[in-house]
Amino acid sequence: MMVRQKKPKPKTCRHCKSKYFPRTTTQIVCSPSCAIQYSKHQSAKQAERQAIADRKAHRERKADLKPLSHWMNITQRAFNDFIRARDGEVCISCGSRSAVSYHAGHYRTTKAASQLRFNEDNCHSQCSSCNTHHSGNIGPYRLNLIAKIGPERVEAIENSNEPHRYTREELESLRARYRKKTRELIKQREGA
Repeated sequence: MMVRQKKPKPKTCRHCKSKYFPRTTTQIVCSPSCAIQYSKHQSAKQAERQAIADRKAHRERKADLKPLSHWMNITQRAFNDFIRARDGEVCISCGSRSAVSYHAGHYRTTKAASQLRFNEDNCHSQCSSCNTHHSGNIGPYRLNLIAKIGPERVEAIENSNEPHRYTREELESLRARYRKKTRELIKQREGA
C-alpha cells in the first residue's frame, strides 16, 4: 500500500503578497524575481538597522569623551530651571517682583559648598541684581530663608561640610529628576 503525499497548502509571497504553492518548506517567495526584490528590501532594512546602531554607538562614545564639567553644567541648568519654576518671579533677598531676570541663587555658594549645589533648601529664586551685583545679598537672604524653611534647616545648610564628588551617572539621574519635576510643576500650574 502506497501512502500519498498531501498537496502543500498555499503560502503568501512575502514580497508581492500573492498566493503560491511552495516547492520546498523553506520557500518564502513565489518567484526568482520576487526573491531578488525581497533580498534587496531585506538588505536595505538591515543596513538601516546597522546605521541606527552605529549612530547610537557613536553618541555613546562621544558622551564618554565629554568631561565631568559638561554633565555638571547641564545638570545645573535643569536644577536652576526647577528652582525658578518652583519659586516663581520673586527675589528671596529683596522681595522684588519686577526684576528683568531671575536667577537660582545659592545661599552657600557652589564654590564654598559644592556638596550643596543641588540642595533645594540651599537654592532659591533671586533677582539678577542681588545675585550678581550684591554677591547674593546674603543678610536679607538668611533672614527670609529662616522665615521660609525654619532655623533648623538653615543651620543644617550652614553646618554641612562633608565633601561630595558627583559621578556622571549621578548627575544624569539628577538631571532627569529635575527635568521631570519642572514639567510636573508647569503642567500643574497650567491645569490650575
